[in-house]
Amino acid sequence: MIVREAKIADAPAIARVNLDTWRTAYRKIVPTDYLAQLSYEKGESRWQEILANVKNTGVFVCVAENDSGLIVGFAAGGPERTGKYVYKGELFAIYILQEYQRQGIGRQLVRTVATKLAELSLNSMLVWVLGDNSAYRFYEFLGGEKVDEQQTSRAGVALKEIAYGWKDIAVLINTPV
Repeated sequence: MIVREAKIADAPAIARVNLDTWRTAYRKIVPTDYLAQLSYEKGESRWQEILANVKNTGVFVCVAENDSGLIVGFAAGGPERTGKYVYKGELFAIYILQEYQRQGIGRQLVRTVATKLAELSLNSMLVWVLGDNSAYRFYEFLGGEKVDEQQTSRAGVALKEIAYGWKDIAVLINTPV
């Protein structure tokens, strides 16, 4: 498994991983018709724009490739978006295709994001996760402390989001994969 910085040419693969993971991870959380209407093309366009503006926004994206060069996961991070918390960095997104989960790829991606945040002198990190998504256990396993909760809406459904934080991301950087 290789984790590397994403390129604009990776946008179609990132969009595929993003959408396919949404359809598996959120199938019991958001309405099926909403998931069905999501399109690879819109996702690809959104990711092309994000990747084209990396230098201007402070956002960065990394991808995980399997041994065949297929992108099977990605993560995005950058400065914490609200300024409301003591955490300086944020893990905005992390998605891994279902068949590649529980193989250490998530830990590799989090370590890569934490390393990049540290290079930017953002030595703490926040992440938001849907409360109904079992992925929250992953962040607890990595030592994230529950920081906050808020209500949000996705596809017309009221959902709880939980924020986890690390005051010192060195613990993530130095964690064995």
